[in-house]
Amino acid sequence: HACHCSDDCLVRGDCCTNYKSLCKGDSSWLQDQCEEIKSPECPAGFVRPPLIMLSVDGFRASYVKRGNAVIPNINKLRTCGTHAPYMRPVYPSKTFPNLYSLATGLYPESHGIVGNSMYDPVFDATFTLRSREKLNHRWWGGQPVRTVLPYVYAMHSEQPDTYGHKMGPMSTELNNPLRVIDRIVGQLMDGLKQMKLHRCVNIILVGDHGMEEAHCDRTEFLSNYMTNVDDIILIPGSLGRIRSRYPNNPKCERETKRPGKTMFCKKAEQHFKPYLKQHLPKRLHYAYNRRIEEIHLLVERKWHVREVFLRHCGFAGDHGYDNKITSMQTIFLGFGPTFKFRTKVPAFENIELYNVMCDLLGLKPAPNNGTHGSLNHLLRSPVYRPSMPEEVSRPATSGLVPAGADDLGCSCDDKVSFVLYFLLSDSRNLPYGRPAVLFRTKYSLLHHSDFISGYSESLSMPLWTSYTVKVSPLPDALSNCVRPDSRVPPAYSQSCTNYRADKQITFAFLYPPQLSSTVDKKYDGVLITNTVPMFPAFKRIWGYFQRALVKKYATERNGVNVLVGPVFDYNCDGVRDSAEKIREYVSGTIPVPTHYFAVLTSCLDFTQAADSCSGPLSSAAFILPHRPSNDETCRSSEEESRWAEELMKMHTARVRDVELLTGLDLYRRTTRSYGEILSLKTYMHTYESEI
Repeated sequence: HACHCSDDCLVRGDCCTNYKSLCKGDSSWLQDQCEEIKSPECPAGFVRPPLIMLSVDGFRASYVKRGNAVIPNINKLRTCGTHAPYMRPVYPSKTFPNLYSLATGLYPESHGIVGNSMYDPVFDATFTLRSREKLNHRWWGGQPVRTVLPYVYAMHSEQPDTYGHKMGPMSTELNNPLRVIDRIVGQLMDGLKQMKLHRCVNIILVGDHGMEEAHCDRTEFLSNYMTNVDDIILIPGSLGRIRSRYPNNPKCERETKRPGKTMFCKKAEQHFKPYLKQHLPKRLHYAYNRRIEEIHLLVERKWHVREVFLRHCGFAGDHGYDNKITSMQTIFLGFGPTFKFRTKVPAFENIELYNVMCDLLGLKPAPNNGTHGSLNHLLRSPVYRPSMPEEVSRPATSGLVPAGADDLGCSCDDKVSFVLYFLLSDSRNLPYGRPAVLFRTKYSLLHHSDFISGYSESLSMPLWTSYTVKVSPLPDALSNCVRPDSRVPPAYSQSCTNYRADKQITFAFLYPPQLSSTVDKKYDGVLITNTVPMFPAFKRIWGYFQRALVKKYATERNGVNVLVGPVFDYNCDGVRDSAEKIREYVSGTIPVPTHYFAVLTSCLDFTQAADSCSGPLSSAAFILPHRPSNDETCRSSEEESRWAEELMKMHTARVRDVELLTGLDLYRRTTRSYGEILSLKTYMHTYESEI
């Protein structure tokens, strides 16, 4: 079907996309210079600019480095429009979960497509890519952007994924399918130009996930770790999901749920880590769905996991790994009159795109996991203007309890005069404003010279504690003592007596007293209202964070503001547990947090101090699982300096994840726009090498 240079194709509307460049001597779209499209230039009859969504399967973000010799059209779209260095897929970094997350703005645990294959115990049915069951609507949750709507068109290419699996992501043979995709993009742009739509249409080009080198020579076999491998069903590959083959047999079910006894730290060089799903890093959002098996294996990049030895091998690449690793990142670019011209934006997670697509189409987004407005900086004139949420509970004023109050069984060996410091200014310890509490509760602000706490009566511990660390050496630690706090009635306070009675749990300080600059100020830090219940094993991590990492980060960043506190998520849904929900799991005692959070904030420009920043902010967040052992690391017998920071980085998170798990709203007093703050909250440090 070669193109013919006859003008009747214009009348019939069936010209080839290169008709004008081939037959009329016009330049192709690729040959044209980048031009800024300040407003849509659409033919008569168009109500709004159409949206064309192009998704390319398995497009690893680093493929863009192959340059104009391989992908000139994609490179031009990227250069002339808006792009991110990469876009982070959801976990697992598989096709179906990610395409549906793009379409709904939901995490897999929310929309239900938790893998390319999955079993639903209520349906007693299995979903696979090759079965007709995938066409059954009962599997698909959420409300996707419908491709039947006018003004939205979607196309999906299975390349370069197929070649990536077959040849591996580093193969030069991958250039051929990349050229084919790029040629299709060029045909699209030439066709749009020929139809005078190239200044009218908005285009989004995304991948669903990246690609990693993998080979069956690098496979862990569960038969080397378990004696009952025939009693389990494993969904194998770049991640492992395990359920019992005999769910009605209590013994088999019980054995299947004991990964720590059989698979934790069994070999010196072990290339996967077993987790109960509720212990997976919170950033994965991969627990709150019945289709997610109880046991999950996070597999090291480049490796696979299977039950037993596999004779045949026919792949050199795979995906599905932890979504924060570099090789799993994929491409995002936006081009057209609604997107900014020649703009690079920070990386983001793909759940955020749903709200942008709805804005482009004039639709009201359905409820989703994205943060509406966090990607406004992609758009020339955003239609949605986010506003700061209203505070629900304001702090009460705290007063002194009458003399003779209960000492709570607490004492300090060091006898010094003690004065409480009430400071009127929060500028040092709350440089970005007081966290707002977005749920109904009673709490009070406890001011000290070196830190501030929002103290909860119902929890008998702080909701949050904030302090700012300057660039300076840390003083010596205090002796291990605790003082009662005369501002809080004993009924709403923890007691040292209870800690002495319970050998399984101890206390730890949210603000480290050793940071205080004088002896008197240190005694603010040993108040019982600065304590939280903590497992001794976890206290090793917390102590290392306080005595070593806080100092390190403050030195690197010209000071850092530290916000820390407890997290309660007993039902593993990624959202703060209500007081009623906590009582379902813990009754009659002070509740033990499921996690502890830390948010570190400094100035993006490290020449400015953290508490006097006039420019953009930089943040890092951690949501650390509070567990009675450190089995996750396999190195807990060694010094904390050899493993604690690595473990913390595994549990990196977005500030927005912290907000959802605590019911707090942060950064309420800054010099930055609220849209910029939302972008900061949804950014996640991956601690991975650059793309």
